[in-house]
Amino acid sequence: MSDPAQGPSASPSPVPFDPHRGEHIGRYEVLSQLSVGGMAELFLGYTSGPGGFRKYAAIKRILPDARGDEQFERMFLDEARITAALSHPNIGQVFELGQDKGGLFLAMEFIAGRNLEQVSSLGRRLGGTLPLGFALSVIRDVCLALHYAHTFTTPGGKPHPVIHRDVAHKNVMVTYDGMVKLLDFGIAKARGARANTQVGMVKGTTGYMSPEQVRGQPLDGRSDLFSVGVMLHELLTGERLFAAGSEIQEMQMILGASIPDPQPKGGQVPAEIRAVVLKALARDREQRYATGRDMARALEAAAGPLLFDAEQRAAFMAEHFQQQREGTRQLLQTVDETLDGMSAVAPVARVEDARPPAGTERRPAPRRKTETEVEVGSPARVVTTGRVVTRENVPVAPPKTQETQGPKVAKSSLGLWAGMLVLGGLLGLGGMELRQALLAEPIPAPAPGPAEDPSALLPLGPPRREAPAPSPEAAAAPASPPAAESEKAPASTGETATPPARPGKQGLLTLVTLPEAEVFLNGRSLGKTPLFKKPVPVGQLRLFLQGQDGKRRELFAPIEQGKLTKLNLSLADLPPVR
Repeated sequence: MSDPAQGPSASPSPVPFDPHRGEHIGRYEVLSQLSVGGMAELFLGYTSGPGGFRKYAAIKRILPDARGDEQFERMFLDEARITAALSHPNIGQVFELGQDKGGLFLAMEFIAGRNLEQVSSLGRRLGGTLPLGFALSVIRDVCLALHYAHTFTTPGGKPHPVIHRDVAHKNVMVTYDGMVKLLDFGIAKARGARANTQVGMVKGTTGYMSPEQVRGQPLDGRSDLFSVGVMLHELLTGERLFAAGSEIQEMQMILGASIPDPQPKGGQVPAEIRAVVLKALARDREQRYATGRDMARALEAAAGPLLFDAEQRAAFMAEHFQQQREGTRQLLQTVDETLDGMSAVAPVARVEDARPPAGTERRPAPRRKTETEVEVGSPARVVTTGRVVTRENVPVAPPKTQETQGPKVAKSSLGLWAGMLVLGGLLGLGGMELRQALLAEPIPAPAPGPAEDPSALLPLGPPRREAPAPSPEAAAAPASPPAAESEKAPASTGETATPPARPGKQGLLTLVTLPEAEVFLNGRSLGKTPLFKKPVPVGQLRLFLQGQDGKRRELFAPIEQGKLTKLNLSLADLPPVR
């Protein structure tokens, strides 16, 4: 995860490979792990459907060692049951609750922005506090979200109030578009529903609990409003209100410590606003605001024209988190374009044993996490050292026409290049080479030639040891610009180069590897992966792939005239060339 303490001026960092990428959680494919807590982990994933439909989601899954914890699983189910029923613009949405072999999971709205803890730390780094109008407007929207939850009524008309019980900076998001979202109803409870909290058990973030919550007493919506008062006090002063060396000491402060005037050092908060804060922090809940809406209206009246609207909040986020916002946007755009491109070329995904026992039928190996499926046409084979990868060639559209998609392209399971997007945004920006390749002007396919000649492909098997006779046709094969390529080309292994292509005959190669590698053909660099629609000579190409570890690997790929060969490989599947 990117370090939220870094400032907006931090330089982009490369996106690390995520070992979870390509996993499936229910119908969602994982792009990146966002965070890991004590009991659950959070992922960024997506689900897709016909016509290019794609929806991103934040997926919360119970950790393996917590799956036997009945109390936590009950709390997890409560969160799903409660939050799924709520529908408010200031509350993060839950899409579904599911269960697969990995246990229970919750798919939620993916929110691109920063949590209030991260936003408020910006104010401290800038040597002060957040703009008053920004802080007040965020808290006002939190109050409205809580009012909706506290007065929630089921579609059937039955009152079903929900108490959040963990209102704190970490559970409030401000999106890059200036929207405010209240998250994580993980310990929320519907009043009168299910079992009560066990006697003596306290749930919540210690420094933001209400006095009645600390005492373990029954709660109503006014408990959440005390927590909101703590948040607002801290936003105005830039300092923790109930900070101590231990949770017990913090609880003692909540019960009896004097509450300082919510005035920042050297600042000037109007008396009307300070009065709202102190009323929310009354230890006797009868003295607090009765509802979240009452507190929201009091803030609006006290702030007047100081109160920011969504556009002003968005402008503030753009000013201070532009790099994070742009990084999130570009990476999600790159993922979209990559997956769209993969669907358009309809790649393959099956890996077979290179030497099946005699007399047995060749069967596909169990599906790998990185496979992508299409309906099977006429398979060709790609030879790697000791491996045989089956895949389907997909025809390339003639020049000046649009590519057509296969009739049934299954969702991609590559999930590449998403990087470590967090629910608070991200600092690092990677995958730019991929994005540039995707956005580049498409290379037109070669002009239609004579009918395909199956003999254009070399027989499957080990590469020929005898060197082919020199041929003038070799000059017809396209090559990448030769700048500095000879210096990077791997040393000869004694094997022959790729046989020359027939005059004018070309195919296209799309090659994606994890991690990236430089690709060489006949001693010339084709560039670093991913390669998209690279014009290459027809025939069985012998490619060398050189990864960042300096090791060279060998790949044999059949290229047919006027067709696109698409390969998706892990370098770990290719043994190094000695």
